[in-house]
Amino acid sequence: MSDVALVAVVAGGTLLMRASLVALLANVTLSLRVEQALSLVAPAVIAGLVAQTLFLEDGDFRPLGTWYLAAAVAALVAWRTRSFGWTLIAGMGSVWLLQALT
Repeated sequence: MSDVALVAVVAGGTLLMRASLVALLANVTLSLRVEQALSLVAPAVIAGLVAQTLFLEDGDFRPLGTWYLAAAVAALVAWRTRSFGWTLIAGMGSVWLLQALT
């Protein structure tokens, strides 16, 4: 099987799994507690991905450097603006700027 065909099969399977869940739960009313819990899934996933990227490099702890300073800048922007977009811009801009300076 070619790489393109394999990607197409995996993408189709993923689409079917997601669509089946939406179809099965279309007429189900979730409790307020479940809806509140589900609203925390995306921020938890983002926090996990950011923490892993920030602290680990090739399975080992990342030494202190530009990543941590850029993360501090991004955290400050997130706290002040409450905007994911500005946080992303500030964090990535800080990484690029600090790496260009070092």
